[in-house]
Amino acid sequence: MKKYIIFLPLIVFLSSGCGDKLSTTTNDESQNLTTSLLAGTWTAKCSDNSTASTSTKSVLLFSDAADNLTASTTKYSDLKCVTQNYIIRKMLNTIALGSKDVTSLNQIITKYTSVITSITLEPQTLTSSTSLNSSSYCGITGWSSGTETSIAGLTCGSITYKSQNAAYKDLIQINSEKTFIRLGNTNNLGSNGYPKTLYTEEYFK
Repeated sequence: MKKYIIFLPLIVFLSSGCGDKLSTTTNDESQNLTTSLLAGTWTAKCSDNSTASTSTKSVLLFSDAADNLTASTTKYSDLKCVTQNYIIRKMLNTIALGSKDVTSLNQIITKYTSVITSITLEPQTLTSSTSLNSSSYCGITGWSSGTETSIAGLTCGSITYKSQNAAYKDLIQINSEKTFIRLGNTNNLGSNGYPKTLYTEEYFK
């Protein structure tokens, strides 16, 4: 059953897709971003992995003032986002939106800065927690289903997570119809600490 615990990569925040292949020819990249537009819940579509027989769904929950964000990614042990396997949550606070800018691919975006409040992993089944414990995942052997455990500052597989209270930088793009947003490809950072490109995954209200 370990095939259900697929931790490569654990996307903390949660994004997927090929960030370097987003089109730059659409007017969807021209919309100004405001906190009132961001506030609320944005949900990505279920994304399946037929090779591993799993699926993933990510949700972004911005506070009313859009200065706090809870980003969660749920991994499922099926292809239709039905049976939960584990959930990774990242909480950011003191989000400050910057001005509009462009990526190296001329994608018009808004930069933002924030601080990491917490990063946790919560196994949803006994099978999940047993597998995590048997492999001492993240160096932890006390995994329990239904219980969040902090992974901030830890190395889990091939990923080292930022520590609690660490500074965090990212990009947001909203389409001209104000129906979806995209986030920065945090696996492709520039010298200024911001992502250089965007993920293709779209989050809808």
